[in-house]
Amino acid sequence: MHHVLANQASFWQHHLSTIVGISVALVLGVAGTAVSRMVMRLLVRWAGNHNRAFTAAIVSALMPPVFVTIWGLAIYFMALALADPLHLSGFLRVLPIMLKTVVLLTVGWAALRVTSVTERAYPAHLQLRRGRAPDPMLVDALGKIARILVVAIIGLMLLRAMNFSIASLLAFGGVAGIAVGFAAQGVTANLFGAFVVYLDQPFKVGEWIVLPAQNVFGTVEHIGWRTTTLRGFDTRPYYVPNQIFNSSVVQTPPRMHARRISETMSIRYVDFDKLSAIVAECRDYVANCPEVDHQQSEMIFFSKFGNHALEIMIYCFAKTHVWKESLAIQERLLIQLGWIVRSHGAELAVPISQVEITSSPTQLEARREPAHH
Repeated sequence: MHHVLANQASFWQHHLSTIVGISVALVLGVAGTAVSRMVMRLLVRWAGNHNRAFTAAIVSALMPPVFVTIWGLAIYFMALALADPLHLSGFLRVLPIMLKTVVLLTVGWAALRVTSVTERAYPAHLQLRRGRAPDPMLVDALGKIARILVVAIIGLMLLRAMNFSIASLLAFGGVAGIAVGFAAQGVTANLFGAFVVYLDQPFKVGEWIVLPAQNVFGTVEHIGWRTTTLRGFDTRPYYVPNQIFNSSVVQTPPRMHARRISETMSIRYVDFDKLSAIVAECRDYVANCPEVDHQQSEMIFFSKFGNHALEIMIYCFAKTHVWKESLAIQERLLIQLGWIVRSHGAELAVPISQVEITSSPTQLEARREPAHH
């Protein structure tokens, strides 16, 4: 009995510090997680009560990284407590590096989560506070640049924590970058094309564009680093390399101030004596039409003698940039101009063929007589 008690006393004497260390680490993990969860939930509730949805979203995004950091520290202290009795002296040298790696990865993870939440919630926050939202393309570009910076900085700090020479790495990267640059000229061109689109903003997500040289048109769905995704009017997707935007013409019809109406109205030749009055009334109607943009050019003229009709040129602009609305305005305008032609007793012309017979009936009979013999 005395021998058993002596062995237990010896065990507790040698391992008391280890047991205390593990217990403290567990308490740190459990208590730290509970306290941080309570504090963050209170912050989220406070932000919700004060209409601070953006703050609540940021706090919610930081919860998982905070919990991982707390338990990473708890496991680190447990490992310290166990390393000495298990005689893991080599593990003690690696343990600080592992802790730095976990902390850096967690910080990078938190930064990426905050970036994603900011992209989604910050425009709505500005819309609520200032009455206007930032440009979606600008938000998207800043989000992508922020992700690149986070990954690059965390990557360099990880290499530094692992005792890699950053100077040697950068020197090697400079030499390798030249070789990779020649091999990836298309990728580089697409990357710079994306920057040109973000900076100049010839179009935005949601607008429909036309690339005349490529015979491609559709609505912009996504602007990536390599390609821009368009959705054609037939729902067919187009993946356009960004380098095309550096050298090709891009048309953005939704940014037009007005839609052009260019038509020709044909009048019969027999109504030539009524032509001047018809043109004058049509010109007066267009000049006073409220759906026509009078700041743009307006031309209503008798343009030429056509093959089968007198042609009146109608050239003006509808007061809208929406294609569907401009077609409706054009329809109403042309119908009214047609009624003006009718009101003058004239008719719109249709293509006809006129046959002129130059021979008399007796000559025709004379030509047919030899056929009877």
